[in-house]
Amino acid sequence: MDDLDADYTPRYIWLARLLRGWIEDGTYPPGSLLPSSARLAQAHTVSKATARHALGVLVKSGHARHIESKPHQVIWRLADHAGSPGDAV
Repeated sequence: MDDLDADYTPRYIWLARLLRGWIEDGTYPPGSLLPSSARLAQAHTVSKATARHALGVLVKSGHARHIESKPHQVIWRLADHAGSPGDAV
């Protein structure tokens, strides 16, 4: 393994961490809708599949929910997590 491999973070993890930060700092408050996978893909130069994967990570971590044919919605609330570190995304 060389130095390039040692520091590699998959793009979906990078994007999930970025979005999680915006959720946790209030940029996307509870109840707000996250951008679509197509919009995220275009804005962050990733594939739609990568953006969907990142959104799925947020669902698994409890930061967002998804109802089929609807945008992902933020459900994470700071008050529910006060005093605990952020989820390990």
